[in-house]
Amino acid sequence: MTKSGVRSTRNLDPGMKKVILDKILEALFKRANELSIRCDIEIDLIFFAPGENNAFVWPSLAQANDRVKNYLASIKIAKLKKLSTHVDELEKIVDAQKKHVYEIKQMVEQKEMEKLFNDLVETRKEVNELDITKTKSLLKLFAMKRTQLDERKKQPSENVENEIDPNDNKDEEENAGQS
Repeated sequence: MTKSGVRSTRNLDPGMKKVILDKILEALFKRANELSIRCDIEIDLIFFAPGENNAFVWPSLAQANDRVKNYLASIKIAKLKKLSTHVDELEKIVDAQKKHVYEIKQMVEQKEMEKLFNDLVETRKEVNELDITKTKSLLKLFAMKRTQLDERKKQPSENVENEIDPNDNKDEEENAGQS
């Protein structure tokens, strides 16, 4: 089955096939050149004839090699960029996990210090039984609790000033006058 306008070259002699191939390639190269100029793109055409070792290359073998190398290099760069962004995302995840682990360690250390303090208060342990690291941990706990107490001292004085009811003073004065 053949398309209209296209003849089968199976029965032609090799010389005639070569002439037809040369004409078709010339027309194809001309169209490729037009397309390259009009669309401002790089075009390479490479044809391999069965049974021959050489290839038909347009515009030239050197340009085709350079363009293929540039194309493959751009693919590698794109993959590296994609890999780079993937690595960056993984690093962000790892950093977040490290931060989370650090926070959990801090919380565990806090709970251990509080348990140690409670053991000391309830006389399950004595101070002279503690090693240096536990003593330092207790000192850290005391400093933290002291800071929390200082914060609490500041808060009630602010709240008390806002919550004073002027009627409370009148009631106290009346009670004092009746006595």
